[in-house]
Amino acid sequence: MRNTNLWSIIGCISLLLLSFGAQAQNLFVIEGKVKNVKQGVCLNLFQMEGSVGSSIAVDTLRGDSFRFEVPVSGTGTTLLSLLIRDGNLYSMGLSLWAKAGSHIRLTGEDMNIYTWQVESDVPQQKIWQLFVKDSRPLLNLLQMNSWEQKKLMRAYKREESKEEKAKMMAMLDSLERIENRLEVRIDSNVIERMKQLPVEEVWMMKLMSLALGVKYTKDYPYRKEVEELYGRLTDEQRQTSQALDIQSYLSSVQTVSVKAKAADGDLYDLQGNVHRLSDFKGKPVLIDFWSRGCGPCLMALPEMKEISRLYEGRLVLVSLSIDDKTNWEIASRHHDICWWNLNDLKGNHGLYAKYSSGAIPRYVFLSSEGEVVEMWSGYSKGSLLKKLGKLME
Repeated sequence: MRNTNLWSIIGCISLLLLSFGAQAQNLFVIEGKVKNVKQGVCLNLFQMEGSVGSSIAVDTLRGDSFRFEVPVSGTGTTLLSLLIRDGNLYSMGLSLWAKAGSHIRLTGEDMNIYTWQVESDVPQQKIWQLFVKDSRPLLNLLQMNSWEQKKLMRAYKREESKEEKAKMMAMLDSLERIENRLEVRIDSNVIERMKQLPVEEVWMMKLMSLALGVKYTKDYPYRKEVEELYGRLTDEQRQTSQALDIQSYLSSVQTVSVKAKAADGDLYDLQGNVHRLSDFKGKPVLIDFWSRGCGPCLMALPEMKEISRLYEGRLVLVSLSIDDKTNWEIASRHHDICWWNLNDLKGNHGLYAKYSSGAIPRYVFLSSEGEVVEMWSGYSKGSLLKKLGKLME
């Protein structure tokens, strides 16, 4: 009898251990040991879907360590971003790749989280760390610059003196110029490393970043090198959405100007029906290019709703998402968009590229004849109502 009980107990323990092992394989663990990081700051872990992140875990730093245990489903690799939040200021994000069973160890000597050391067996992480190693001192300077810009911008919003605001804006301009110079120097190192590596996920992410530099950095010195890297892509690789975005940044896309006829294309609603901007001729149209990951875009939605009520029957509102279908659908479920909610499903290389200034929210006002009257970017509370008050006179 005792022997039977003993074997029963051993069997139960074995089952528990097997169960625990199975559970451990269905999660990933991130452990961190840090020094000189402000106590009480939050560590926010985001799961990335394209360029949009969803918060999946938060920890407050107490002492010198932190830990995340995150359940996962499936066997694929997930891209994450870990940020420090100090009050309402966020750091640059540390890119991490994880899969079921991963145990990632981080060590850091300061608040510069982007360059913390990462110990991981995930292939993408090992490649990413090569780029970090190549430019660590420059990346640390870039992070320090980023913190200073954010602190200064916060102070600028609180400052009432016009004279002090002018001084702060001059300092911000100076920091932005330093940021641009640092990014160009980092890009030089990135290009040299990419020449040595095969085309894969991290390589494509870096190519996207370089292509953005080509498009938006004045007098960018490495256009030729970036185009040569793009030339390594196969015909099949060039047809991916990411590569098409890159190609649009590298090419001279014909953009629309004020007083010109509006650029148009097939636009889909959430049910898959096709529409075009020309369908709305006869009434003025306000186009709102937006994204789930754009804070100001989402802040503007209540004001867009007020505009739809105020100008009902006289103005057509069209919110054009530049997200992929998944992120567009998620955002649409969470926000009450009771006007036209459309997407050409081409991301940054679709209709947005024809009207783009590189920033969202991007607004375009069309006349009732379908001509561009005005275009502008950015949002602050009340700005749309004020602008529409003039345009609808």
